[in-house]
Amino acid sequence: MKRIILILTLFLLIINPVFSASTVKKDISVQSVDGFGIKATLEYPKVKGKKDYSTVVLLHSLGYSSQWWETLPKELTNSGYAVLKIDLRGHGKSVYNSRLVRTSWKSMTNSAYAKYPDDVIKVVEFVKAENSKKTFFNNWAIVGADIGASTAILAADKIANKPKTIVLLSPVVKTRGLYVPVKLANLNMDIFSISGTNDVSGAEAEKYLKKFAQSTFATYTSEANSTGMLMLKSDNSLAKIITSWIKEYL
Repeated sequence: MKRIILILTLFLLIINPVFSASTVKKDISVQSVDGFGIKATLEYPKVKGKKDYSTVVLLHSLGYSSQWWETLPKELTNSGYAVLKIDLRGHGKSVYNSRLVRTSWKSMTNSAYAKYPDDVIKVVEFVKAENSKKTFFNNWAIVGADIGASTAILAADKIANKPKTIVLLSPVVKTRGLYVPVKLANLNMDIFSISGTNDVSGAEAEKYLKKFAQSTFATYTSEANSTGMLMLKSDNSLAKIITSWIKEYL
């Protein structure tokens, strides 16, 4: 599997043109159902005559933020995609509730984490409506890391317009009350899961989740000695590998 993906990566880099590094960035601010402020960043290539871009949504690891995606956003925009990076509530810039009280993920209860999928759907629907001339959500994908991976599966199950594929980094079966196997069984889409060399829990979760997959559940072991989105920092090839997988679907 690893050899096939690496060969595919090199092949796609040769045959596919790379867009200009020039991009347009927009700060997104959405109020969740319970009034929590969810922040995100939308970025897409600045290409003359280009009407819209297939979109990739990035959902970060627990305790981090959308600023930790390393080279993946650039790899995606250079490949012609719009990238929507969302700060999950309690993280990054998404830390103020309806009373404007600063709230950290460290103090949140499972009932707050349960709102993650709805938060993501709220942002996606907002961006779809407000940036319809540039983002294309009939053809989109999600990349999620640990709790972001769980959120990706749960949001994909709830949203009407399903993503074409999901990429999971260090997936988990259950975290902070978010249990994903049953909802994964509702999804009829290919999934690509990545874990690090010493990520025992991630590898075990992959084996378990694969039993519930209704379509392809491909796995890849990175040489990174880390987990979640931190794998992108120590394995420079991962951004290209993830992008190559997405290119097969968008």
